[in-house]
Amino acid sequence: MDLIEVKRKVKNALDKLYSENPSLIVLELCERCVSNRFAMCLSEEGFGDGYFVDCEYNKTHLESEAGPKKVSSVNGNYIDIVVTTRIGRGEGDLVCFETKREKNYNGRKKDIENLEILSGRRMSKDGTYFSYDYGIYLIFGKTKERTKIEIYQKEMDLEKITYNDL
Repeated sequence: MDLIEVKRKVKNALDKLYSENPSLIVLELCERCVSNRFAMCLSEEGFGDGYFVDCEYNKTHLESEAGPKKVSSVNGNYIDIVVTTRIGRGEGDLVCFETKREKNYNGRKKDIENLEILSGRRMSKDGTYFSYDYGIYLIFGKTKERTKIEIYQKEMDLEKITYNDL
């Protein structure tokens, strides 16, 4: 799936999130709650047979058996949202998301490091390369128009856009 199609699905999911769940944003509910609801909206966009949208994903299948997803921590990481086929060796890893609320912009360094590693822009601390086609940093704004997006891809320049650019 190309980036244009992924952006379209992200835009549609954001439209649905902000129109159907405004209280999540207005009441400033926690990042995990907003992220989970966004993942549900994203899942409704459909990514084709065999793809799943999962939250707090923490497994990798780079070895013969599933183990903790060791990205920027040798003890394992949880990735906020992934779109994957859940099969081994990195096949079918389409897009991964790290999310933040606009108000909670702390901790970005670790999230950026995770996205760079997962999208293949650099190697993990244990020497593993991951192969998500796209890594997306989604910063939920008070309004969807204030939402910021950073897109990470292997061997491509970082793309920084807003909802209006989708």
